[in-house]
Amino acid sequence: MMSSILFLCSLAAIAMTGGSAPKTPPAFEKLGSFEGRGGDMSGMIGPGPNGSERFYVCYTYITDLDLVSYDLKAGTHKIWKNSQGGAWAMEVGEDNRLYLGTYFNGHVLRLNPETDVLDDLGQAIPDETYIWEFSRGSDGMIYGATYPGAKLLQVDPKTGKMTDLGRMDPHENYNRRLCAAPDGWVYCGIGSEHGNLVAYNIKTKELRGLIPDAERKPGFGLVIRGNDGNAYGKFLDKSYRLQDGAATPIAELPEMKSRTLVKDGKSAHIANLYPGRSLPLFRISEGPDDKVYGSTILPEYLFRFDPLHGKRETMGLIPGAEAYSMASAHNKLFIASYTAATLQAYDPLKPFDPGTKHTNNPSYYGGTAPKQDRPYDMAVAPDGKVYMACVPSYGYFGGAISWYDPVTDKVEYVPSPIKDQAIASVCALPNGMMVFGTSTEGGPGTEPRTKEAVLFLWDPKTKQKTWEGVPLPGLTMLQNLAVGKDGLVYGGTGDRLFVFDPSKQQILTETTLQPQNGVVRAGMLTLKDGRVVAITTHGVSFVRCSRSKWSIVEFAHCDSKLEAGKAVVGEWLYACAHDELFRCRIPKR
Repeated sequence: MMSSILFLCSLAAIAMTGGSAPKTPPAFEKLGSFEGRGGDMSGMIGPGPNGSERFYVCYTYITDLDLVSYDLKAGTHKIWKNSQGGAWAMEVGEDNRLYLGTYFNGHVLRLNPETDVLDDLGQAIPDETYIWEFSRGSDGMIYGATYPGAKLLQVDPKTGKMTDLGRMDPHENYNRRLCAAPDGWVYCGIGSEHGNLVAYNIKTKELRGLIPDAERKPGFGLVIRGNDGNAYGKFLDKSYRLQDGAATPIAELPEMKSRTLVKDGKSAHIANLYPGRSLPLFRISEGPDDKVYGSTILPEYLFRFDPLHGKRETMGLIPGAEAYSMASAHNKLFIASYTAATLQAYDPLKPFDPGTKHTNNPSYYGGTAPKQDRPYDMAVAPDGKVYMACVPSYGYFGGAISWYDPVTDKVEYVPSPIKDQAIASVCALPNGMMVFGTSTEGGPGTEPRTKEAVLFLWDPKTKQKTWEGVPLPGLTMLQNLAVGKDGLVYGGTGDRLFVFDPSKQQILTETTLQPQNGVVRAGMLTLKDGRVVAITTHGVSFVRCSRSKWSIVEFAHCDSKLEAGKAVVGEWLYACAHDELFRCRIPKR
């Protein structure tokens, strides 16, 4: 058996005539982008020039952000663009400047409202990539909650100095919520595998855990500033007054202090002035009406492209943050989204009417399995059921298999078929059996308990595994699966592919692609004629293996970096690259 075969020439055609160079494959066609507002990750009333007030909102576009100020009296707005991905954290310093804490790189941005200059103060703490929240302390300092080291950040508005005050928990990844209270303590919400509330003393640097170890279950500690200016917290189903470094149980949390009140105490309302811009695309699928549908990320817009008329349309927001998987079945488009691994079904023949009721369109089915968040993949079985591969929620282990039954119009699930592993990919065999691939990951904030991803066969009739194996030793995720006309299952992640014979329950062989051109997420599919296609970082190829010999032939190339598929309408295959939709023509057999 051949364990690895070197892939030639960046997925260029393997078959060549004589000694001549391979033909350059056709280029993808760029179709354009979809417009809308990015996710409003943070917002508050803050200072404007000459003592005025503004409403500030930070909108994320994943690779960069827009900070927008709304002048409440003039009815105008101003935009600052920045290359950071977004900002959950926002606070006004005692210097009357606005501070933002960003994610992906953990930078601190500072806006001077008198000069309207937005400065980047740099990464606050090395290796801390998220700043979740800011809170202004009684000492005039701004305190921040970070990830992945669950640290406490201190920003001095007078000097711009940023200080690492250390971990708020020795093991957890998330310091996600905080309140710098008038009593000289900073209270933090910790997560996610063993949640907690902690108190940090500004003067003495004492750190106290406030939740007994026996009560520290998966989840996040919640910390708020109440209307009285004091700190309050909640963990699981218990609420607390946080004062003098201690947590005193109370019946329920008080109302959180508003950040959107103007000087006269009234709540600010902003006109719909900011139009947004091109949105980051996340997943796509063909719909039952021969149109291409897709989801943006943070927030989850549903968009549509009509190949017949060349029309692009941002349809509107639907429940969720982003769709991880989509599929067309039963004259509907099924959409599985983060958070809570929810399922929706859109009927193109009815008016678009999104919401969280079953009577909405898309119809809303809610979470498909408990303690699950990200439905990485979806496949339609021969019996019509729509299967989802799920990743557990923050702090939990064990991904579920969930499915929609068109006969009952209900969702069912089985929990954790592979102990301590997430379910990352799925495809259906013609005989009704299902093939799943796993990931070693637990929910965010956990460390993997296993070392290798597995492939397994699953019988929908008995709801049991019938076979399990490791197709790619050392690999921690099986990201893509597709079944070919030859009955073989093709799969893998990035630059490593394998082929599996389900009839023999045997891994036949594997191959390695060039690392710079691996298969993307949602990047493998089976055409109606049975050919298997792989969408790679810069192209798309036919994939076949016969007698342990691989044939990988690129039939279209893309100069832009493709990030996800997958949709086929007619003779066209569609993929997305950040905020743009592309397509290429599929060669006939």
